[in-house]
Amino acid sequence: MQPVKLFGLLLIFSVGCSAPNEGGADDQEVASSSTIVTETHVFEELADGVYFATSTGIVNIASNALVVVNDEDVLVVDSHITADAARELLKSIAVLTPKPVKYLVNTHFHFDHAHGNQVFPADATIIGHRYTRQKLMEDPLSGATYQVIGSPAAQSVLLSSLGESIEASDDSEARAALEQQKAALERHIIALEEVIPTPPTLTFEDRMSVRSGDREIQLLHLGRGHTAGDVVVYLPAERVMFTGDLLYPGAPYLGDGFADEFPDTLERVKALEVDYIAGGHGALMRDKLVIERSQAYLRMYWNQVEKSHATGLTVSEAVESMDFSGYEDFAVFQLGSQDVLKLEVGRMYERLDELASN
Repeated sequence: MQPVKLFGLLLIFSVGCSAPNEGGADDQEVASSSTIVTETHVFEELADGVYFATSTGIVNIASNALVVVNDEDVLVVDSHITADAARELLKSIAVLTPKPVKYLVNTHFHFDHAHGNQVFPADATIIGHRYTRQKLMEDPLSGATYQVIGSPAAQSVLLSSLGESIEASDDSEARAALEQQKAALERHIIALEEVIPTPPTLTFEDRMSVRSGDREIQLLHLGRGHTAGDVVVYLPAERVMFTGDLLYPGAPYLGDGFADEFPDTLERVKALEVDYIAGGHGALMRDKLVIERSQAYLRMYWNQVEKSHATGLTVSEAVESMDFSGYEDFAVFQLGSQDVLKLEVGRMYERLDELASN
């Protein structure tokens, strides 16, 4: 894996969808009739008042968001990775509309989606699955996923790698891109010191609806997959869904997952009628074929780990024996990090032990 890729991948679990900042000296620029660009965010309008929010690269947001501007208020899905990133999201939303942010939905508990919760308005309701609240009320900063991927120590390693890449680069364009990544990473490492994990204030188990005017926003827990509390945000009239990390254009991270149940959960996601699928990372999806590829990848991965477990291989030995042939582009993050593979395979070993004991 090339160092220029490493920064983006380790921060967001997959190839991101940062867009160039076209705002220049102005705070915003309307790039088209359906896209608004601020200094830090790109908002692509998928339906009336429904925006897919991605990064310009100026600040590390680490995950995508969905912004739904209703008749009288705003609902936001996922709060990014730090208070700093969330503040920039709220500032950018104010460019879209003066309406107050009344709801924030967490698709799951991972740091890159929920660690901006703390700066949302005090009168905003934070909604999430019961499991998400439980995990955020514990000590998420000590969890293996955060320590290996998101912690200041992990980010400092990336910063060092970026510095080496900048020194070695003799291409001015590539060097400029690396310098921008380095500046964003330095800002991000400082921002990590401020994070206070903040749980949802309203929870549910299977489903709930948020209604604002004539708009219905369905919050659906369709099964365990990426975590035990994944939420899909579905707007049936607009035919839009936001899938968090259950689905994006790349291999899902499985260090806290349920790889054995994941394909069936995605089958229920597939049943929803949509024109747009917005994932927690990567570009906008319009084709459900990505669901089938993700399902095939998960089954391939689980089957290999199941065989390694049955033959008594250690986690490290199982990692060494993994064959991702045919999925090199899809699983680039996993293939680039032995530490991530060990988290994933170790978690699958836990699941196999749980299943064997039942």
